[in-house]
Amino acid sequence: MQVSHSARERYQRVIESIDNLPSLPAIVTRLMQVVNSPDTSADDAAKLIEKDPALTSKMLRLANSAFYGIPRSISSVASAVVILGFNTIRSLVLSASVMQMFPGEKSGFDKDRFWKHSIVCAIAAKIMVRHFMSIRMMDPESAFCAGILHDIGKLIFNEFVHDDYMEAFEFSAKKKVPLVQAEKMILGIDHAEIGKILSDKWALPLDLEFSLVYHHEPAAANNITDLVTTVHMADILANRLGMGLIDDGICNDEWNQARAVLKITDEDYSRIFSTLESSVEKSVEFLSIIN
Repeated sequence: MQVSHSARERYQRVIESIDNLPSLPAIVTRLMQVVNSPDTSADDAAKLIEKDPALTSKMLRLANSAFYGIPRSISSVASAVVILGFNTIRSLVLSASVMQMFPGEKSGFDKDRFWKHSIVCAIAAKIMVRHFMSIRMMDPESAFCAGILHDIGKLIFNEFVHDDYMEAFEFSAKKKVPLVQAEKMILGIDHAEIGKILSDKWALPLDLEFSLVYHHEPAAANNITDLVTTVHMADILANRLGMGLIDDGICNDEWNQARAVLKITDEDYSRIFSTLESSVEKSVEFLSIIN
């Protein structure tokens, strides 16, 4: 793919900007380590969360929300950890932290819409995993977490090279190409490649790294292909439902082997899409909790 004459300079500016990206808060980094350790108990995670009043509040609100529909009231963080699970905690903590890192609005980039797309993608990934629980062992909450964070590279572009990124938006609309291709043409790098840099900088676990890096090209992933392909399909479903970042944006192509990898028949596809349509309103509640 040929890039614009200034793409190399813009690419360098992006890379230099990422060098200034703050690290994840210490409590988030520690919690990630705790959650990813096989020796961790719910009490270990709860004690760490309770050190942060804001995280404690969000955790209890999520546990008691209609989003999860738990039939009884949850009043302790330890109970919330047990019921929600470690990967749900990871979703909440990481997405809330990233929101706090990039709180400001900039003209032309709708952050609410960005997060709604991300959450709908996460819901779609979770629905797909649950739909195939009888034939494939995959954690629905791990898929949810990967889905909600898959496009985080777009936030980096918006934060550090906003004007150039808006040019990529315009290029996408004018040339009728997916935004990920426009990013590469205008900036010399796309948001999936940014995902790799972020994963290294923040020491994200492999399931999140691969979902960030390969969600547009699952065939290139040499590991956890089922999860990456699930996020790929979830991203496409969200866009087809009209929950993309751009009005009338050009959808990315579906990988021609995606449904074969996930064993999605036409009937499965229809049922998954219908379930997703009826679940979209849930994204608003989740967004209100993590924001």
